[in-house]
Amino acid sequence: MKKISLLLILIISQQAFSQHSIKFEESSFASILAKAKAEKKLVFMDAYASWCGPCKLMEKNVFTDKNVADFYNKNFVNARIDMEKGEGRDLAIKYGVRSYPTFLFLNGEGDVVGKELGYIQSKEFLELGQKNNNPQLVNTNLAEEFLKGKLDQDGLLNFIKLYASKDPILAKKASEKYFTNKKDKSFSGEEINVLLNFTQSVDDDNYKIFIANKAAITEFLPEKNYTQFNNYLKLMKIVSEATDDKTKTIDDAKVLKEGEGLFPKDELTKSLSVYKLNYYSAHDNFPAYEKTALEHYKNPEEFNSSELLAAASTIGEKSSDPKSLQMAARWAEKVVMSSENYDSTSILATLYDKLGKKEEAKMFAGMAANFAKEENRDAAKMIEILNKK
Repeated sequence: MKKISLLLILIISQQAFSQHSIKFEESSFASILAKAKAEKKLVFMDAYASWCGPCKLMEKNVFTDKNVADFYNKNFVNARIDMEKGEGRDLAIKYGVRSYPTFLFLNGEGDVVGKELGYIQSKEFLELGQKNNNPQLVNTNLAEEFLKGKLDQDGLLNFIKLYASKDPILAKKASEKYFTNKKDKSFSGEEINVLLNFTQSVDDDNYKIFIANKAAITEFLPEKNYTQFNNYLKLMKIVSEATDDKTKTIDDAKVLKEGEGLFPKDELTKSLSVYKLNYYSAHDNFPAYEKTALEHYKNPEEFNSSELLAAASTIGEKSSDPKSLQMAARWAEKVVMSSENYDSTSILATLYDKLGKKEEAKMFAGMAANFAKEENRDAAKMIEILNKK
């Protein structure tokens, strides 16, 4: 008997691999949607990144499972798109893809009708496909279906999850309808998460559900956490009543007095400061924002990088006060020490530039310009700093 060559073995293996693997379309996203419409199928999209380990394991272990491949090839138009290349960048923004792998099920309009994250074993991945295989949604606009009252309870719950970030106002309306229609007095963990996410005020319809179903909710949520959430909503009511939108100011004394007992004084003060920062920023009251920020972030070690950098950026952009700029530079320096990237180095360069620290400004502007090339960012402001004499 003749020996089978290694090359022949590789060819046979590759053929077997290709026969039992999800077949992904090699065309534009628009063409993929058009094909899905024509074939009356949904799109399954694997949103991945080339460096992602779990993505590679999905490709190797799961997409090549015969049962998985047969089902997905039969029922979906499959797309596998690198979210960091070509049109994948725009799709990542459109669909809010922030972790990999992200699995999206889309209708012919490009609307998300199903979503899952992370590595999934073959059996569960097959079940995921079966769960999301609904050809009736191919040419359906889910938002229109909701507004027309055509979604049942399961459809409402799915709609809420899918639209939570896409259109939170519409998702909140859907949550209110879901809990109004709910007949079962027991609550699942998923339902409690939805209820808490879309209960934003003691005046909300969902707040009535929250209060009326305390016993069922505290079977999942510790009573201490239930009370804290309830007190937070009460505090937000007090803060709202202490806010004057005409003068764009907040009556601190009123909040601290009426909020006494809801939280310890230091927590109450911090919560009020966070609200004030968001309010003053949204209502363009920079002097009040600046004063609040300097007090709130006076101990930067207590805060995370994103908070510090956001405050440093705002002050660097709008303030001309040396003391404020120096404090903001201190915050940005702390962030740069733990995370060098375009945002942190460019903000620090801007602050040093406004403080007249030319050498330091140019050093970090140069770093930011290099990061800009790597991150495909606009470095015009950094080049301007570098060219100053």
